[in-house]
Amino acid sequence: LSDCVYVVMKGEIGVFKNGPSGEIIPLAILKPGEYLGEFGVVSGQTRSAEAIALTPVSVVKITKESLEEELSKSPPWLSALILGLIEKLIRIDELLQKNHVTDPQLLEKIEPAVRMALTTSHRCQKKIS
Repeated sequence: LSDCVYVVMKGEIGVFKNGPSGEIIPLAILKPGEYLGEFGVVSGQTRSAEAIALTPVSVVKITKESLEEELSKSPPWLSALILGLIEKLIRIDELLQKNHVTDPQLLEKIEPAVRMALTTSHRCQKKIS
């Protein structure tokens, strides 16, 4: 389950999914001030995508408990508005992915990093075996 949100403080993070044929489906490149993990925290579902550092990064982790505590201090209408907006974004995100809407430039930046990570991971696993 997704139990936290990460806020990018420095660097770039590529967000992607693996398609049914193993292809990389780029979703976004996150820069400082942007965040990931909010969909899972709100929906209670497992993470819907994977992330990889494209450059050296620094992030701040916000736990679900901390987020809920801060929201409980807000007026009820504000919490409802924030949660409603995130739920709408989740539906839009699902629709975009279902229709394979993506920016080709994202693939150019994300795919090499993912391929390199997979190759490095494979090499490490071979050495350990």
